[in-house]
Amino acid sequence: MKKEVLRKIGLTEGEIRVYQALIKLGKSSTGPIMDKSKISSSKVYLILEKLIQKGLVTFIIENNVKKFQASNPNTILNYLDKKQKEIEEIKEESKELIQELTKKLSSHEEESAQIYKGFKGVRAAFNNLLEEMNKKDEFLFFTQQKEELENKQVVTFFKNLHLKRLEKIIKSRGIADKSLKSLFEKQFKQKNRKIRFIDLNLPMAISIGKNKIIMNIWGDSPICFEITSKRIANRYKEFFEKVWKQAKK
Repeated sequence: MKKEVLRKIGLTEGEIRVYQALIKLGKSSTGPIMDKSKISSSKVYLILEKLIQKGLVTFIIENNVKKFQASNPNTILNYLDKKQKEIEEIKEESKELIQELTKKLSSHEEESAQIYKGFKGVRAAFNNLLEEMNKKDEFLFFTQQKEELENKQVVTFFKNLHLKRLEKIIKSRGIADKSLKSLFEKQFKQKNRKIRFIDLNLPMAISIGKNKIIMNIWGDSPICFEITSKRIANRYKEFFEKVWKQAKK
């Protein structure tokens, strides 16, 4: 008898040994079953009960002695059909559980913060911000100060960032200090981007993505702070919209 098949249908090692003993013995009391299967008396009764519940073993009482025998082998198929039905029911129940767990997990999204240094580090942070966005999202920003925008490396950095943004068809809006208006009109004209100006000289530039916020300080060795938090990102978006309404084109 192929024990491996019995294992595949879900029988334990003890159940297999008892079942095989009954196939060889035919109708039998527990004594011969224990001898043949090498299963102790304390366990054999429990195993026989489990096999009965699975429909693989039956019993009769003769002269006040309980005797067991293997059921018709076709009951194995009946047992598998029952298991399959149970699995289908479990799958349906699992779908509901998955939906419930997903809702709970989404309400406790992970929040994190990272610090990046150097132009390569800042590029990695902005790539992270763009990767989570699609054309339905909007790239929002409060621009950096004038002396930083006159840095050639910074200008090149944002031109390349702009090209990546256009590839993903992501629209952008920005808010800059009034003193930067002429600079933006001459050097920073971009497609799919709107910009407004207001008296607002922030200590660092702020970029807002879908669930990420980037605050960066430029210079020879720029530093970038990346916050991943849907909750915080939404707060920055609300702040941006308030300033946007007050700013002028």
